[in-house]
Amino acid sequence: MSKTLYGTVEIKLGDETYTLTPTLGAVRAIEAHFGGLRGASQAVNALSIDGCAVIIAGGAGLKGKAAEAVAEQVWQTGVLDVSVQLNGYLVALYNPKGPDAGKEKPAAA
Repeated sequence: MSKTLYGTVEIKLGDETYTLTPTLGAVRAIEAHFGGLRGASQAVNALSIDGCAVIIAGGAGLKGKAAEAVAEQVWQTGVLDVSVQLNGYLVALYNPKGPDAGKEKPAAA
């Protein structure tokens, strides 16, 4: 898997599919709302509809009315189903290099 695609998650909310990409911009948007990624994780674990919506909007780069509409979609889809998918995305934000950092370079002779 390409490292640029590691942690990319597609979430289907009703008729809409959102692609959440682990970028620094997404991290900054999510941290600005929650005070850090730990706060975002706690919101997901607490099954917060608004918290899940903020993470989806941040990961998908949504703003304004498009971002505001996500909470209703999360609620209609079911926050439990959405939260399970978001856990994987948050893990990618914590570790953007992925689980396999690659092989170390051989020592110079």
